[in-house]
Amino acid sequence: NLPMPSSAADVERGNSWLPPVAPPAAVDPGPKPTGGKRGGPRPTTTASNESRLSRLATKEQVWMHMCFTPEQFQGVSAALSVGFAAPGAVTIFLFLQLANLDSSVQSGPVVSGIVTLISSYSAFEIRYQWDRAFLRNKQDGQYYVKESGPPLADALRYTDWVITVPLLLLELVFMMEVPNSEKQSLIARLGGAAVIMVAAGFPGELAEGDRKTRWKWFGISCVPYMYLVFTLLLELGDATERQPSSTRGMFTAARYLTILSWMMYPAIYVAKCVGLQGSKAVVFEQIGYTAADIISKAVFGIVMFNIAMTRTNSIRGTD
Repeated sequence: NLPMPSSAADVERGNSWLPPVAPPAAVDPGPKPTGGKRGGPRPTTTASNESRLSRLATKEQVWMHMCFTPEQFQGVSAALSVGFAAPGAVTIFLFLQLANLDSSVQSGPVVSGIVTLISSYSAFEIRYQWDRAFLRNKQDGQYYVKESGPPLADALRYTDWVITVPLLLLELVFMMEVPNSEKQSLIARLGGAAVIMVAAGFPGELAEGDRKTRWKWFGISCVPYMYLVFTLLLELGDATERQPSSTRGMFTAARYLTILSWMMYPAIYVAKCVGLQGSKAVVFEQIGYTAADIISKAVFGIVMFNIAMTRTNSIRGTD
């Protein structure tokens, strides 16, 4: 409690009767940030947000600094919905048509149906995670990531690929009329290379802001990728020439469809290595990968069904 004035003289002196107050202690501002050649932390600003994102090492750190416009959020949601519906519809179609195919060619559409089923489930699960991972700010209309962590599990998409990519190649080879020894050799070599290609790309995908690491794993993944492309072009090209004339053109279309759709994946993967960052990179990646999956799996499945149906008609003499 403050002391009260004890006399009229104290009142006349005003506040001089109060006890002296010590000056405020000086606050140590700490070491000043340094920059230039000597290094040290630099203050960040809104303008440098993209640069900050590129320096973050883990995917979770990057996600927690992002926000998405309504157009970006809805665009990814719509793409993932199509990524679920298109392969799902092809799966239903393929299994319903099995009864119309000769038993000797049913294995191809069955494998294709499994591939599209896995792809459909993967897109559905990613869409489910995407919708539940954001909160919409009513003031600015932006979508912000919840504090629970990154909204998408990249392991899910790569788990899809490590199963479906070898199956696609197995299906293509299995449907060709080539000696069994050649089939077994192709299936073993192409399947093994496909697994290595997908597995090598996953560590780079996790290194969201580390371009050097991403480039390294991209280069490693490109080795089996180039082997697969050249095998599809050359070795399977020779096998295609030995197919009946009724299916030769469709096998050629299936090979080139696979190669062209596979060219989309490395282009999307490398986009983050050359400067595309933040929410734009996520939208480009999710829509791009979904489109590539639809082409390489759903459309490919329809081509393989046409091959199976053509061979069925040939076997039954109903050309």
